Amino acid sequence: KNRFSAQNRGTGTPAEPGANGRERVGPSNGIAAGPKSRRVVIYPPMHWVIGDIHGMFHPLKRLLRAIEEEDSSAELIFAGDYVNRGPDSFKVIELLMGLKNAQFIRGNHDDVFDLVLHGHSYADGAGNTSPAQAFQWFMDYGLDSTFYSYGADWEWLNETALNPTPERIGRLSEFVPENHREFIRTLPAVVEHETFFVLHGRWAPNEPCYPPSISENLRADPSGRQNVLWARFPKEEVHVPKAWNRRGFFGHTPVHAYFPNPRRAPMVPIVGPNIVLLDTAVALTTAGRLTAFCVEEDRYIQTSHFGELIEESESQVRS
Repeated sequence: KNRFSAQNRGTGTPAEPGANGRERVGPSNGIAAGPKSRRVVIYPPMHWVIGDIHGMFHPLKRLLRAIEEEDSSAELIFAGDYVNRGPDSFKVIELLMGLKNAQFIRGNHDDVFDLVLHGHSYADGAGNTSPAQAFQWFMDYGLDSTFYSYGADWEWLNETALNPTPERIGRLSEFVPENHREFIRTLPAVVEHETFFVLHGRWAPNEPCYPPSISENLRADPSGRQNVLWARFPKEEVHVPKAWNRRGFFGHTPVHAYFPNPRRAPMVPIVGPNIVLLDTAVALTTAGRLTAFCVEEDRYIQTSHFGELIEESESQVRS
């Protein structure tokens, strides 16, 4: 089994591989069909949180298949940044829109894409620039690959980057189907459950998350939108106790950024007090991975930059 358990929760260290499954079929200890029968134990659905995808279709497709093999009733929650960097943003969004039992939040890359497509964004990080400025800015961060995946040609992309008039950007935006535009436009900033929440960037460790809920906080004070999409946790904040009564799952900051030598860093989730960091850099480096973390069972599944399932023997991590 490709099951990795986060056994060192609260230490601020990489999660440790290991088996931590739970039976779904057990001996009869309730209503049963006969004295020697076994009954299927019905558990609530398990939640799997998936880190930043960034246009990496093949790792995503293989990861979803691995989750299905492990847990056919999985509830999926995606931590944002579906576009840019990788080559297949169109295929990624097309696949995501067809999923059942899935929830999605907005990342900063999605917010910039929203601004370029629609002229307005959710957070000030993108909103304090015009669509033209945002287009030029994020051409250096993979926006060109996103539009290319939708059918735009490189020559037109380069010409638009040199002279990003509203007319040129409008013509590029026409490559993006209306249902994809609607998907990006309606992404929320946070998904909140009774025992955990998922957002992209940062929620201050000293800021309670309920009550009021994070969503209520953001409605009352829109200035907080910048942090939840764009801010990053300093290393010391990962380690400190949080004022949260729920566990937080985050993307945005690649896990190797927290190591003195990023080239030698383990590409696995970082687990601290009430926090899990899930951006394992699948699109940033060939050593990167895409991660799905099971909330209830405290374990994760990963695929490689090339779309291969990571075997446990390849991912031994020691704190």
